[in-house]
Amino acid sequence: MNAPEGVFAFDCDTGEVIDVNPTAEIFSGYCREELLGSSIAMLHPESERERVRDEFLKPIEIPCFHTGFEIERKDGQRFPVRIRPWKSLRLEGRPVTICAYFDVTDQVKKEHLLATQNWALSAYAGSTLALGHAKTVEELKQTICEAITRESVYALAWIGIAEDDFGKNVRIAAAAGSGIGYMDGLSVSWSAEAPNGNGPTGTCIRTDTVQIMEDSEIVESFSPWREQARQFGIRSSVATPFTIEGERRGALTVYAMYPNAFGPAAMKVFEHLAMQIGHGIRAIEQDQLLRAEQMRLEKLQRQLNDALSAMVSPIVTAMEMRDPYTSGHQTRVAEIAVSIGRKMGWPEERLQGLRVAALVHDIGKMSTPIEILTKPGRLTKEERIIINQHSEAGYAILRDIPMVWPIAEIVRQHHEKLDGSGYPFGLKGEEILPEARVLTVADMMEAMASNRPYRSAINLDTVLEMLESQAGTLLDAEAVRVCAALFRAKELVITSSH
Repeated sequence: MNAPEGVFAFDCDTGEVIDVNPTAEIFSGYCREELLGSSIAMLHPESERERVRDEFLKPIEIPCFHTGFEIERKDGQRFPVRIRPWKSLRLEGRPVTICAYFDVTDQVKKEHLLATQNWALSAYAGSTLALGHAKTVEELKQTICEAITRESVYALAWIGIAEDDFGKNVRIAAAAGSGIGYMDGLSVSWSAEAPNGNGPTGTCIRTDTVQIMEDSEIVESFSPWREQARQFGIRSSVATPFTIEGERRGALTVYAMYPNAFGPAAMKVFEHLAMQIGHGIRAIEQDQLLRAEQMRLEKLQRQLNDALSAMVSPIVTAMEMRDPYTSGHQTRVAEIAVSIGRKMGWPEERLQGLRVAALVHDIGKMSTPIEILTKPGRLTKEERIIINQHSEAGYAILRDIPMVWPIAEIVRQHHEKLDGSGYPFGLKGEEILPEARVLTVADMMEAMASNRPYRSAINLDTVLEMLESQAGTLLDAEAVRVCAALFRAKELVITSSH
C-alpha cells in the first residue's frame, strides 16, 4: 500500500480491476471506487488496449518488464510507464495478476533528448560530406537534403530561398525525404501580411531566427498546412535561417515524424549546418566565377597565341623569298624540335611556343647581306662574325612583341653550347633555356642532313653519329637521344629539294 509505484490487481480472464494501492489512484486520476470493477485495459490509450489484452490478460508464469506503454489519466493526459507483473496466482478461484506501474517520464525525456541529438548529429555528419564534395550550388543543396533524410526520423528536408517578388514568395531550391509529396503545390511566403507567411519557414526568413514547431497538431500558425502534413506523417519541425554574402536569405527546414523531435542540442546542430550552407553556396559561386574568368582568360590567351602564331607565317615566307636556297629550313626545324619536345613529355602549350621560336629562329638573318647568305664557298672570318650576329639581331626584332613564351630569348640562345663555346654569350649548361637546347639539336640536325650552297647533304647515319658524339658536352644529351631515336625509327624524315 505504501509502494511509490502504482499497483493494480486484476482478473486475468476478464481484465476487471479488483484492487489498487493509493499511488495507482494518483497515477490514474481516478479514485479507488472508480477503478474497482473497471477494465485494466481502459487505463491505456485505445491504440494500446489490444496489446494489453495480449500481454497481461492471461496467467503469467515468467514475469518480466514491459515497456512502450502509457497510462491515460482521467483528465486525458498521458505519461509513459514501465510495467512489471508478478507471477499470476489464484484468489478465491479467480486467476489474478498484480502489476506494478512505474512512471518513466523523466527517463523517456532523457532518452528522447539523446535520440534527437543523435538524429541531428547523424544528419550533420552526412551533410558535411556534401559540403566537401558538391561541385555546383544545386548539387550542394540537394545532397544536403538527401543526407539529412537518409536513414533517419526526418521525413522531409528542404531549402527555401527568399524571393524579392511582389508576394515575397519562398522558392523551393531543393527537397528530399519520404515526405517529399508534402512539397507538391506548397506555397510559402516570408511576408507577415500574406496568409501563408507565418509558418515556420516564412517566419524564420523574415525574422532571421530559428523557428521550432513542437507539434504540428497544436501550433495554430501551422493550420494552413496541417491537413497536408498529416498525410505525410509530419509532426514537428525546425527552420534555421542562413544568408549568402549578407544579401540573399534562405532557410533550411527539417520535418520529423515525432512531436518534440528538436531539442536545444539538435537546434544548435541545424543552426550550424544552415550557416555552413550559406558559406558553401558562397564558396561554390565564387569558385564558379573564378573558373569562368579563368576560362575567359585562357580563351583570350589562346586567341592571342593563335594570332601570334599566324603572324609567323608571313615572316617565314619573307625570309624564304630572300634566301630561297634554305626554303623549308624553318618549317623542318620546327617539326623536328616539336617532335623532340613531345617525346620528352612537354605539354602542348609549351610545344606551341617551341614551334613559334623554331619558325623564326633565323629571323635575324634578314639583316645579313644576301651575298653572304648565298655564298657557295666557305665564309671568311669577317663574314662568319657578321652571320653570327643574327642571333642578337633576331632578339632585337622579337623582344618587344608581347608573347607568353620567351621567344626572343630562345632565338637569342639557339647557338649556345653546354660547355660555353657557343654564342653570343657563351652560356653554359642550365643557363641555356631547355627550348633553346632542343632547338639547337633540331637546327643542327636539319642543317647537316640538307643540301647547302657550299656542300651536299650529309648521310643520315653520319649526322646522328656526329650529334651523339657531342651529347652531354656541347648538346643536350636527352634531346640528342630522342632525336636520334625518332630518325632511326623513321618517325622523322628529312627531304630536301636542293
